[in-house]
Amino acid sequence: MRRRYVAGRLRAAIRRRPSPRVAIIGAGFGGLAAAVALRRRGIDDLLIIERCDGVGGTWRLNTYPGAACDIQSHLYSFSFAPKRNWSRTYARQPEILAYLESVADDFDLRRHLLSGTAVRSARWNAEASQWDLDLETLSTGGSFTYSADVVVSAVGLFGEPKLPDIDGVTDFGGSIMHTSRWDANVDLAGRRVAVIGTGASAVQVVPEIAKIATEVTVFQRTPPWMVPKDDRAFTDDQLGRFRRNPWAARRERWRLWKEQHDNTALRADDPLVAGRQGIAEEFLRRTVADDGLRAALTPDYPFRCKRVLLGGDYYAALQQDNVSLVTEPIDKITEAGVCTAQSAIDVDAIVLATGFQTNHYLSGIEVIGTDGQSLHERWGEDPSAYLGVAVSGFPNFLMLYGPNTNQGGNSIVYILEAGARMVADAVGRLGRRGGTLEVRPEAERRFNDEISAELEQTVWTQCGSYFRSPGGRIVTQWPYNELEYARRTWRLRTGDWIHRTDPQRPSGQVPMILPASSRARS
Repeated sequence: MRRRYVAGRLRAAIRRRPSPRVAIIGAGFGGLAAAVALRRRGIDDLLIIERCDGVGGTWRLNTYPGAACDIQSHLYSFSFAPKRNWSRTYARQPEILAYLESVADDFDLRRHLLSGTAVRSARWNAEASQWDLDLETLSTGGSFTYSADVVVSAVGLFGEPKLPDIDGVTDFGGSIMHTSRWDANVDLAGRRVAVIGTGASAVQVVPEIAKIATEVTVFQRTPPWMVPKDDRAFTDDQLGRFRRNPWAARRERWRLWKEQHDNTALRADDPLVAGRQGIAEEFLRRTVADDGLRAALTPDYPFRCKRVLLGGDYYAALQQDNVSLVTEPIDKITEAGVCTAQSAIDVDAIVLATGFQTNHYLSGIEVIGTDGQSLHERWGEDPSAYLGVAVSGFPNFLMLYGPNTNQGGNSIVYILEAGARMVADAVGRLGRRGGTLEVRPEAERRFNDEISAELEQTVWTQCGSYFRSPGGRIVTQWPYNELEYARRTWRLRTGDWIHRTDPQRPSGQVPMILPASSRARS
């Protein structure tokens, strides 16, 4: 009887345990997904910390002309928040931002939002078993601290611009801007514009600049593989069908997901890779008439080794009379323009379409775990994590879109929802039992050894790209399909984690560490 009484008191104490205080860094797709998943678990003590003045993440930052998604609209949205009135097959930046704003409103997330605030550091306080965050209000420069039981990083891959290492870039006398920091006050109409880079933002912005600029010079280091993009407005009949029948939009999402899943090919010897490369080659032949230009636009690496881009507007723009392509390496930038070894090209403005520092996870945020270890020093140039979610030695610290979670063939929103479900599972466990949770070092090591071996079999090893760290390791990509990530993150594999619990025990009692052998794998 006494044992049942004590057990009952203990269960009651656990039920009365206050909800963990959770700090979410970032209010883009990942941060919103995490907040919704946590709220659904009954965890309401949330603070979403965002540098910008509102939600949206990369879709609030990237406002350059032509900014759009290369995943179809109905698939590039949350499964729990379908949008039935997307205007186009591939949504553009304003519509995607408006969608994320509506998610924040519909799920009552704004009351958790602290915008215009940067996280400068997060330090683990072992004595209090919590994270102490140093925050800065960007409008005033004022600083303050905030303590949380759990930190969820949802800063993503595409937050920190990558600036080119070119001599004289600070000497340029005209306007210069990165696509992710677009200055709408700079008028490019009637001006001579240089675009440096030929990645995803370049192929979208070049056609728009070409419509208004006197001259556009595109500086190419490596051409991308491109395939057609069925970008069109939905008809009134289609919109009416989506509006009248909620299942119509869900069926469209399922169709698109299945199409992407069936066409995912990650290995160099997969026949799908050769087949898709044939489509890209035919698209280039059909779209670009000039033999010399076509040769310059033909990649010398396998299809899908780098990010494949969509659309024919870029190819069409390069064939306009006011647009030229330069394939010679840039030697330097002067006050007047851009110089190669062969020529000097005077321009009025420079647009840097040079991408992001994708291997610098959590750039600008100092993260200090147990025993004072720095996460950035631990990582060096080769960041890694267990399922992209956790790093040993950093208890109660979880990530979305962490190392090796970039999806190779389907929508990243699917991956973010899967990661958010795992984060909510972990935080829910802490809410029930208290204490701290961190991945076992051996589980983290085993996982990364496995995916490193698998990544060596993929097409991404056939060239250099932003998928790789300076050390050569592929640090961004997930080597399996999206279903495998969803399977592995469906719930915590408890044997891979250390849960140190202290469910309101008498002071002085040693916290319990549950060994892997005593806990069943889920």
